[in-house]
Amino acid sequence: MLKTGAAWLGQIGNGVRDLLFPPSCIVCHCELVEGAALCSICADCLRALSLVEWPVCQRCAARVPELPGTVPCCSRCQRDKLAFDRGLALGSYDGLLRDLVLRMKKDRSELLAAAFGQLIQSRLGEALTNLSLDAIVPIPMPLRRRLSRGTNPPAALAEVLGRKLAVPTFPGLLTKPPNTSPQLGLSRAGRFQNIRGQIGIRAGYSLETPHVLLVDDVLTTGATCSEAAKVLKRQGAREVTVLVVGRTPNH
Repeated sequence: MLKTGAAWLGQIGNGVRDLLFPPSCIVCHCELVEGAALCSICADCLRALSLVEWPVCQRCAARVPELPGTVPCCSRCQRDKLAFDRGLALGSYDGLLRDLVLRMKKDRSELLAAAFGQLIQSRLGEALTNLSLDAIVPIPMPLRRRLSRGTNPPAALAEVLGRKLAVPTFPGLLTKPPNTSPQLGLSRAGRFQNIRGQIGIRAGYSLETPHVLLVDDVLTTGATCSEAAKVLKRQGAREVTVLVVGRTPNH
């Protein structure tokens, strides 16, 4: 295939840029060897991430014991009535992964969100494609918090995944009041109580899609995602799958 002049110039420009400013790992800042890195993270840092390589609960993505011949479901999901249908997590919310998620919450460049989106596509892309998703919706963030941080990680992740999976993304569909109290520090029961009735659908939007991918950065008890799934199902969603970067252990 013949390249246009603009394509050649673009390729030359990229080469000059890489020569003057070699690409580096966004975690440890070491120089990346061409073809040896994934999603702007070097191989050593990737190995340090607690990426899921173990059996998980199909509903909430919590780690469960390996029991051959059974469909994993944790004891909490056997008892609790979570409104979403399944959960997928990139990794365990501890160690380096936890550090990077906390950095992502304040990363105005959104490079970490892009890196996590690419890593999710690499590891979970086939599973997500097989779900035949119809829409991607991020967990909402109150405007005041979004302005103070200068970024909205769930929305940034959703946009990246929407492009990679070729699925429509609706970053403004769900709403949360500006005075919603944070979930941090609350008990499990307190989290469900605190978020009840605090998520809605933005005026002027309608939902006519059967399978929604709900995106957040971290899942702890599942209270927020469950409340969002209730709202989505009341508006017409048949299934809601939750996708997060980190799943907290022991919840």
